[in-house]
Amino acid sequence: MKTIKLLLIIILITVQHLYAQQTTNNKNEISLIINKYSKSVIEKDSVTFYSLFNDDAVTWCAALKGRSQAREIAEKGAETAGSNYFSGSYKGFLRSLFRYRSTEDKFDNIKIVEDGTVASVTMDYSFWADNKMTNWGGKYLSLIKRDGRWKITSVIYSLELSDYFEQPTLKQRKRAYVSGTVR
Repeated sequence: MKTIKLLLIIILITVQHLYAQQTTNNKNEISLIINKYSKSVIEKDSVTFYSLFNDDAVTWCAALKGRSQAREIAEKGAETAGSNYFSGSYKGFLRSLFRYRSTEDKFDNIKIVEDGTVASVTMDYSFWADNKMTNWGGKYLSLIKRDGRWKITSVIYSLELSDYFEQPTLKQRKRAYVSGTVR
């Protein structure tokens, strides 16, 4: 009986270790995807960027945050400001980068949740064009593990316009997330 209990404990420890190892590997693989995403935006590398996404339909949409939308309406008028929402595609996003000399999508405050088959990544971002921050907000990626490789299936993000509002420091943003007062 003692031998069986000891054997069960060893098996449980081994399984737990293997699961922890797999979770670490998945999170490392997903972190590499985020790094490749960022690097390919800087380099405007369409081959690498496109390879990060699922072959089938990929959701790509964003919403302008309320206070930026209010400032846009105040500055430009309701007719010119337009909707606070837009959708597009990852290919369209990358093509739009070529109108700038330099671009960068900076990420921090990254959190990865995964179960080995699907994953969710939340992060703060700031988008820079020609060495000037244009917008910032929260970015949310969904991924699937397809044929042994992680692929992005959706990119959804909020936009706060830098012309009107500065991005809070990372420390302020982390504090806001904890208190539930994210702007």
